[in-house]
This record gives sequence, C-alpha cells and structure tokens, in this order.
Amino acid sequence: MWDVVSDMGSTLDALSAWQKILVGIGFSVLGALLVRILIWAPSKWVVNRTNADWDDAIMKLATPLLNYATFLLGLYLTVVWAIDGDSIIASVMATLVVLILMFLTGRFFSKLTSLYLPGALEIMDEKADLGLSGGSTIIVGLAKGFIWGSAILLILAHLNVDITAALASLTIFSLVIGMAMQESASNFIISAQLMIDKPYDVGDKIEVNMIVGTVIDVGFLSTKIRTSRDQLVIVPNKMMATTVVTNFAKGGPKDSPRRVNLRLDVGVGYDESPSHVKTVLREIIDANELVVNDPSPTILLISMMHSSLTFRINCWVEDYSDEWVAKDQIQCEILSRFEQEDIEIPFPHVQLKYEPSSESDAEVRIKKLEEQKAQEEKIKRQDEAHAKEAEVQAKEMEARAAARKRAEEIRILLENEELEEEKRLILSDELSKVEENLNVSDDD
Repeated sequence: MWDVVSDMGSTLDALSAWQKILVGIGFSVLGALLVRILIWAPSKWVVNRTNADWDDAIMKLATPLLNYATFLLGLYLTVVWAIDGDSIIASVMATLVVLILMFLTGRFFSKLTSLYLPGALEIMDEKADLGLSGGSTIIVGLAKGFIWGSAILLILAHLNVDITAALASLTIFSLVIGMAMQESASNFIISAQLMIDKPYDVGDKIEVNMIVGTVIDVGFLSTKIRTSRDQLVIVPNKMMATTVVTNFAKGGPKDSPRRVNLRLDVGVGYDESPSHVKTVLREIIDANELVVNDPSPTILLISMMHSSLTFRINCWVEDYSDEWVAKDQIQCEILSRFEQEDIEIPFPHVQLKYEPSSESDAEVRIKKLEEQKAQEEKIKRQDEAHAKEAEVQAKEMEARAAARKRAEEIRILLENEELEEEKRLILSDELSKVEENLNVSDDD
C-alpha cells in the first residue's frame, strides 16, 4: 500500500507546474466535497434533529464560508506545491487567500449580528427592562461597523500597510467634521437615547411646548407631529429630550395605557341638597358606557362659592380618544337630569319690574298647588337621595378603612429584610395601587 502511494507521489512530482496546478484544483474540489460529506452532512443531520431554529440559520450562514475556506486552502497548498514556496506567486496567493477568508469571516459575523442581536436585545429587555430593543437598529449598525472596521484593520495589517498616518489624518478629519456637524451629531446622539428610552411611539398622542398632536414619525434628527388641524409640526429631537413631554397614550397602567382621567366641575344653587346632587351625578356617571368602573368614579363637594356649590366629578375614560365624547355625553345628560330633578344651575339674574299679573285667583291657586306638589316631590327625592348617599358614604369609608389596614400590613411585610425580591416587588406594586386609590385630593 505504501509503495503504491510512494509511486503515485513520485508520478505527481514529475508533472509540470501547470499539470500540478490542475491536479491540485481537482484535489481541492474533492477535499471540499469530502468535508461537506464527512463533516458537514452529519452536523446538519444533528442540527435538523433539534427543535430550535437558530442552529439551522447558523448552519445556513456558515455553509458558504466552510466551502470557500476548504477550497481556498487547497488552492493555496496547490500553489505552494506546484511553484516554489518562496516565490512571489506563492506569497501573493497566500495573501489573497487570507484576504478572501477575512472578508468571508466578516460577512459571516455581520449577517449573524443582523440575525440574532435584535432578538438578544429583546430578551435582555424582558429580563431587565433596559429599553435596548428600542435602539436595536442603532446598536446593530454600530456592531456591524465594528466588525467590518476590525476586518479592514486586520487586512491592512496583513498587507503591511502603515495605518498610523491614515488614523491621524482620519482623527483630524473627524474633529473638523464633528465641529461642523456638532448640532446634527448632538441630535443624532439624543435620537439614539430617545429610541432606547422610548418616551413615545409612533401613533401616540403627546403634548410638547403647547403643541398637541399624534406622533407620525421619529427620525434621527427630528420628531414629526400631526395636530388635530392636520398641521405637520417638526420638532428637533434635542428639544424633545430637554422639554417636558406629556404622553396621553402611556399614562395609564400596563393593562390600560391609554386610560385618561376626566374631571368636570358642576355648580348648583345653595337651596339644593348635596346628597341629591351627588346621587343624580353618580347615576349619570354609572350609566355612561365610556366611563370605567375601576378606578371607581368619585363625586366631591370641593368649594362653596358666593352663589353656588361646586361639585367635582372625577372619573376615568378607557381611551383618551373618547375623552371629549364622554365629556359631551355627561354634560348633556347633566342638563337633562337637572331639569327633570328641578336642580338649579345658578347664573346671573336680572330683576325686571312688571305690572301685576292678570291671572285669576283660581289660576293662581292652581299654580301654587302645582309648585307646592313639585316642591314636595323634590323634597321626597332629596330624602331618598340622602339615604342612598349615606349608604354610599358608609361603604366608601369602610373600603378606605380596609385599604388603610392593608397598606399598613404591606409596610410591615416590606420591613422584613429576608423577603424575596420578587415578592417585594409584588408587594410594592400593590402598596402603590392602594395608596393611589386612597388619594382623593385635588392635585391639579
């Protein structure tokens, strides 16, 4: 067997240079096929047996790299074998093979970054809530730039190119460009921060510098807002990052981020019963489909003016886009119900002098009886409302007492230093919600 191999080696060594190159190319192709059959095919079979998709994608990306690398390595060995290893041709061939392999490796890692880095950032966000997925485009771009920059530096170093002068020139050029584009660069960095922090998204209704509208685009230099009058307002991102921004689409809790608070002040005369007024207003709020029951609406007497009692309706609407519709429905219903319940809404009066009425005594008596009957019915409704309001107030006070007790229990539990972190977060969130429900102050 060894003699056969030795004779074959001698025969191959006797070939001319071009014949050796042709034979070497053939062996290179054969070697690439053998690697694909003996190594790559079993590896692919193992990968296909798994349920994950990521290993399939890596195999697909690495296949051309392995094929080209095997063939190029065989080609390089062929040139060294067919031509003197110290010759210029062999040196050039070796350099060319290394350059191509570096390029293919950079291409492999660049595609790998585009494929898996965004998903990795999302997983990190789910675990630590760092907001990295919002800036995935920028992070992926920077990573790919680093990969290709490293590949270029390695290629230049392999070619024995002195890059010191080039780096110095590039540094000076970067400083000049940086000074000229300082404002744009500042906006670009701030835009990256906005994409990571994500204080607002496309489609959110926001208010900034007295401008209220819907975000239609978040660019690298500016944010575009469309107002309700179909005006396009372009705000530099630098201003967005240094100005107070009100986001109506994210003010609510996680399960209802578009929820918005609706407050209405209603004035009535001093002759009216507060319990009667509260009962009527509560019935109006409870009947409105746009108002949510959790948090529960509240109705409070907040001020005693010179000529009126002012009641505040404090309720919540599920979607901020329905805020004005709910306000219209509630106010129209208040006017209708107040008229039915004979509840006075005070307004400036003008007293006019007039001649005595020409009505007969019988008509006057009938009118007085009707007024007396209406007043008696109103008093009856007020008494019923007073009883109902007392019941409501008792339930509210009982609920507030239970909430205070629960808040105190949670505070005691949180003082335990051995409490697990997950349990501590759950209790802290519950305490925040309990304290929020207890807070009924006027915090305009």
